[in-house]
Amino acid sequence: MSEVDGSIDPHKVVFCDFDGTLTNFVIIDHLYETFAECGLQYAERWERGEISTMEEMESTFATVTASREEMERELAKVDLVPGVSEFISMCQKRGYSFAIVSDGLQWYIEYILRQHGITGLRIIASQIHFEPGAFRFSYPWYDPEIPLRSTSKPTIIRRYQERGSKVAFVGDGTSDFEVVGVADLIYARRKLAEYCLSKGVPAIEFTDFFDLLTKWQAF
Repeated sequence: MSEVDGSIDPHKVVFCDFDGTLTNFVIIDHLYETFAECGLQYAERWERGEISTMEEMESTFATVTASREEMERELAKVDLVPGVSEFISMCQKRGYSFAIVSDGLQWYIEYILRQHGITGLRIIASQIHFEPGAFRFSYPWYDPEIPLRSTSKPTIIRRYQERGSKVAFVGDGTSDFEVVGVADLIYARRKLAEYCLSKGVPAIEFTDFFDLLTKWQAF
């Protein structure tokens, strides 16, 4: 997790979720609906907290017969939330250490960003390996302390904080709930905003990234 770019301030870190935050809908659910015979069966169980992200992904992709190329043709249609490029540019200009932290898959995150001319970002997420007749997964950011998630966002945040960093987190959904009470500053939309409100935890609510830029606080 070391930073090598001298223009980056490792004491100011921005972590941003992907599915439903940088995009208008949950990408992996869209893949399930489009290509999996079981549809959202396992995703709905995950949302209810009955199974882990790992169980959801492996069980659902076991019913997918589409190729990587077929799925990527669908991913090529995905738009980003307005203002994403401008937000990332702002983070880079201010020297923040910026990374996407996702409970999804690095493969489709990189693919979608590349379609919009965004490359070179650090992406912390799980891996899918396309093998003959099968999909295999690996979870380099799993922590048994957070057993339902493939990527333990609070564990990653705490590692940076232990090095003296202050962490701002931008997110929207269920897999972001565990960062509440951990991140130093939270920018939230949709379910995460509702969750923070229900818990009485301060969060800055935003709609799109142009809105977020107007509400951004120096830290």
